[in-house]
Parts: sequence; C-alpha cells; structure tokens
Amino acid sequence: MASAASPATALSPTQRAALARATRFIDANLYQPITVDDLAAAACVSRFHLARLFRAALDTSPTAYLRAQRIEQAQHLLREGGLKVCQIASSLCFFDQSHFVRSFRAVTGCTPRHFAAQRGAGAT
Repeated sequence: MASAASPATALSPTQRAALARATRFIDANLYQPITVDDLAAAACVSRFHLARLFRAALDTSPTAYLRAQRIEQAQHLLREGGLKVCQIASSLCFFDQSHFVRSFRAVTGCTPRHFAAQRGAGAT
C-alpha cells in the first residue's frame, strides 16, 4: 500500500543523500558525457538502485532527468542568443543536432529555433 508522504520524504536519509549526490554530479558535469554508471558511481549505489531512487523520488529515470536538465540549460542558452543550435547540441552532449531537436521538442513542444524566435533570440 502506498504511503501518503511525498516521494522524496518516503526515501531514507541515506537514499536522499545518494540521490542528491547524483543530481549534483549532473549539475556539475552537464557539458560532459555522463553515463548511468557514472551517476551510480557518484551516488555510491548500483545503477539499478539509482534507477529505483530516481523513479521513487522524481518519477523519472536518471537518463530522462539528465536530458531534462540539458534541455533546461539549452533553453537558457537559446534565451541568451549568440550560439547556433548545432553548437548548443554539441556542447550539451547530444548525439547530433537532429537528436537535440527531437529531445527539445519532446520536452518543450517546439523546436529550438521556434523557442528562440518566440523569445527574440536569433538562434540559427
């Protein structure tokens, strides 16, 4: 039976600490290639336990969380302007511009160019 507590409070202090280590690692290495094994090592848990922690606390997988953080950073870069979409895709470790555009659209509902145009930044 599910608890009435919020997912994050349902975690033990040790589990919350492991999750915090993983999310801090993502924040600190957003512009570097990151694998689930890297995250698990940073959190000091197995990759399977890490997946369970993310699912329990954030209702997402570690890779989906990483992708969302990268898309959030891409939105910031697009708002600032000055970088091409392909430069943003490459700097945030997407496989290629097409992968970045598909991921961006899945999260935001629009393409990076359209997002930039709506905010007056001229991404090309």
